[in-house]
Amino acid sequence: MQDLEFENRLLITKKPQKKSRQKFDPFSFFMSDVQFKKHRVFRETEDVIFYDISVDESNASDLVVHTGAAISPPDDLVGAKQFYIHQYQDDYNRVVSGERQFELVNFGWKYPYHIVHLNVHSGALIIPKNTYHRSQSGESGSIVINQAKRYEGFEPKEEFIPVSAAEVPELYKVLLHEKPVIHTLGE
Repeated sequence: MQDLEFENRLLITKKPQKKSRQKFDPFSFFMSDVQFKKHRVFRETEDVIFYDISVDESNASDLVVHTGAAISPPDDLVGAKQFYIHQYQDDYNRVVSGERQFELVNFGWKYPYHIVHLNVHSGALIIPKNTYHRSQSGESGSIVINQAKRYEGFEPKEEFIPVSAAEVPELYKVLLHEKPVIHTLGE
């Protein structure tokens, strides 16, 4: 009985350990290794909403339009999935019209395979460099603005070459054996 009282006093009197705190960004939303940069409403009037969709890290913007149920990049000639992988660019993909589904594979993540469903309410999906990724639009297509961060060494001719899963054994293995983490935001 004395041992139990002593342990209880230890638990009560023990000072909590200080934890190191990471800087909190209220405009980001984190799920596992997949990250989102949320928008902020800064003004509303009758039938009009003004959104701040700034991405401080961005030094380039691309508008990507799918006019139908497109897949980018498309499957290769034998039907294997193809992916983009950037060495010198982080993507911040924000749907501004329609819906888009992204497949992400990153060997450095705890769970390497993710499927992310985006719509106009989701925020910008952050795709870090060295992440295999591809996207597919809904039946009526979609429009995405990519507020990218490009690093020194970026060359468009080198960054947008589709890579077939049939030619990258580690990628093929992840697609075949890993259960994807499914993310649906903005609904």
